[in-house]
Amino acid sequence: MKKPFVYGELAENENFIDRIEDRQQLKTFLCNGVNVTIISPRRWGKSSLVKATMKEIEAEHSDTVACFIDAFRLNSEKEFYNAFASAVVNSVATTLDKGMELVRSYLKNLSAKFKLKGPFIEVELDLQQKESPMNVEELLNLPQRLAEEKGLHVIVCIDEFQKLADFPEWRGMEGMLRSVWQQQQDVTYCLYGSKRHMLMDIFTNSNKPFYRFGQTLYLQKIESQYWIDYIVKTFRETGKEISEDNAAMICRTMENHSWYVQQFSFFVWAATDTVATEEIIQRQLQAVLDTNMPVFESETDSLAASQIAMLRAVADGEQRLNSAEVVRRYSLGAPQTITRNKSVLRRLDILEKQGADLVFVDPLYKLWFKRTFC
Repeated sequence: MKKPFVYGELAENENFIDRIEDRQQLKTFLCNGVNVTIISPRRWGKSSLVKATMKEIEAEHSDTVACFIDAFRLNSEKEFYNAFASAVVNSVATTLDKGMELVRSYLKNLSAKFKLKGPFIEVELDLQQKESPMNVEELLNLPQRLAEEKGLHVIVCIDEFQKLADFPEWRGMEGMLRSVWQQQQDVTYCLYGSKRHMLMDIFTNSNKPFYRFGQTLYLQKIESQYWIDYIVKTFRETGKEISEDNAAMICRTMENHSWYVQQFSFFVWAATDTVATEEIIQRQLQAVLDTNMPVFESETDSLAASQIAMLRAVADGEQRLNSAEVVRRYSLGAPQTITRNKSVLRRLDILEKQGADLVFVDPLYKLWFKRTFC
């Protein structure tokens, strides 16, 4: 039996829900050579969206190839260049011999160690400079050179792009990347990640090199009806039942957050023999909260007492955080402390502004926080 409800991995095929307009918009930009930055909270399905869109593009355009780089585990400039070159070579080469030939032809000034990766023929490069310093510009132009000579359009997708800003060498890298990439005519970049404030600083700060690098897409939540239809259908296909009202309760509780709707639905499905009841849903909500508790505790342990106090106030629905009564009731501290804590909690993606209000970014964290602290 296929796994019902997918979280913790890319959602593909029947598990990829809606995003019809997002996919079309992303395809339009990328196929027409417009670089794209995707910004949204964590676990809203950015990676799944990009993967699904690239699959469609490659199916519709035989001259287009996509390469994927996950920057999450990269820790230095050298590691990034290795990952970048490996991804580009793997997107074009169909065999190990062709991959080795590409490196010898296009990266002549670098020696490379080759390693087979996974069940497929995939090259993992460990590039080393020969006698002279590594020509970074030559390496970054690899996709453009391959695109020109092979008549291709290359789309480079970099997940967790903001991780590069943690590299010791980032200040020098940032300008070089922008300078080289913006001149490439046959290569398009799709950059995305899970740290919104870092991405916003990289791409919307007029003092930074990547300012207006391309089109910025702000991902929205998937609407309830798509989720309800998907939940009801998945239960039915596995010999179980859930009413539309109870499916809607799952969506409402998780505020249509992609990861948590999938996770909560799975927990309810696993606890259901025949029909999912409201009692099962409420019981499994506590199980989901308990499952995520270690992560939430770790995130909260690093917060100052005044920051936890501010979260308590927001969880209770307070918005006038500088009013004397709210400051006294929750021990929020001096005005400068309140201002600083607002900034810190937003930078950590724990709180965000919605209109004039401060709200929790993560709906399940909010429920756990209220259960634990309120």
